[in-house]
Amino acid sequence: MAFSPSPLDIEDASADRFTSRARPAFLYVMYALLLGAFPMAGIAAVAPVMAAAMTRAIAAYLDAIPEPLYALFGTGYLGYTVVREWGKAKAPRS
Repeated sequence: MAFSPSPLDIEDASADRFTSRARPAFLYVMYALLLGAFPMAGIAAVAPVMAAAMTRAIAAYLDAIPEPLYALFGTGYLGYTVVREWGKAKAPRS
């Protein structure tokens, strides 16, 4: 059976530097949001009232994002993971 490269393999081999940065940048946004919890913990230890106000502001911002955008992000994240694993499983072993 002939091996056909997955779309992700084609993107990795592309001369366009944006395609190699687009997927990691997509994930780095989520990592930055998660890592933002650490400074917030420090602020909460020093100024609990300020931390509570910041938490309310962040919650209001996140509540303003439409639900379909959350679904789109989740679909993109899971789709990327599934296609990447599928491409690795389909690749011939050398």
